[in-house]
Amino acid sequence: MYLTAVFAILMVLPGAFHEAGSEKGDRKKHTEFEQQLNSGIAAFYRTEWEEARTIFQALQKQRDEDPRPYFFEAMLPFWKYFFADECPEAAQLFLQKSEKAIEVGKKRMKSAPEDTTTVLIMGGLYGYRGLVAASERQYRTAVSSGASGFSYTRRLMGMSGDNPDVLIGQGVFHYMMGTIPREARWLTNIAGLSGNRDQGIRILEEAATSDSYTSTDARMILAYLYHQEELHDDALRIVEPLVKQWPENVIFRHFYALSLDKNGQLDKAKEQYRIIVDRNHPELPTLRDRGRERLEYLTASAD
Repeated sequence: MYLTAVFAILMVLPGAFHEAGSEKGDRKKHTEFEQQLNSGIAAFYRTEWEEARTIFQALQKQRDEDPRPYFFEAMLPFWKYFFADECPEAAQLFLQKSEKAIEVGKKRMKSAPEDTTTVLIMGGLYGYRGLVAASERQYRTAVSSGASGFSYTRRLMGMSGDNPDVLIGQGVFHYMMGTIPREARWLTNIAGLSGNRDQGIRILEEAATSDSYTSTDARMILAYLYHQEELHDDALRIVEPLVKQWPENVIFRHFYALSLDKNGQLDKAKEQYRIIVDRNHPELPTLRDRGRERLEYLTASAD
């Protein structure tokens, strides 16, 4: 898999979509909506995806002008595709769901052009669409989507220059432009885009250690990148805090197990693989199968 585009994302600013109103009932509905959204996001990060999906779809019916529930529902097949299993069905479902989220986001921006949360979401949606295209080696689409995503990141920088949430978009953009395959580099030249791989890593590290809504996602992206580049010590350093923060997350635990394995901490790796197998996540069977295969191999090797 080639990583050539990712921008901004996942946690959003609670209450950003509050509409002015003096009615007590309106305020109560708003508070309930935000509480339900936060519950859905927490379920998402625990990889309790059936629960998360149910919450996001219910919120879409309550407030169809808010792009956040649409965004997070689209992230379910994206995470499955990118971090766990490159199945075409997940890619197609993500493209379908993200297209709807972009439609809602564009309408929101027309009515509230200064809303930073929507700008952040739009940058993420375009960036992740570019990532899926890049994974399929559709570089023209990847560069086009990546450029659209980064335009929203630059817009957010102009609106809120000291916002640490823009770091993840900046970091991955630089990494992406610095690692595009040679055969596709003419596309970036035509688009007038450039970047630097090392600078991208530095910015992502800053995002990962920042006190921001996107620090979790910066860590996840870094863990993936470090494994791709076989920098397994760095991957372990980055992913371990994710497992401590979200112990239920099967994807985080998979990267943790892989990091331990690659660093020769085999007993600890076996323990993590065993947890993944026992959890038997219904939407992530590939991780279960990989964990079982590696666990059986390490156990047999130790005998």
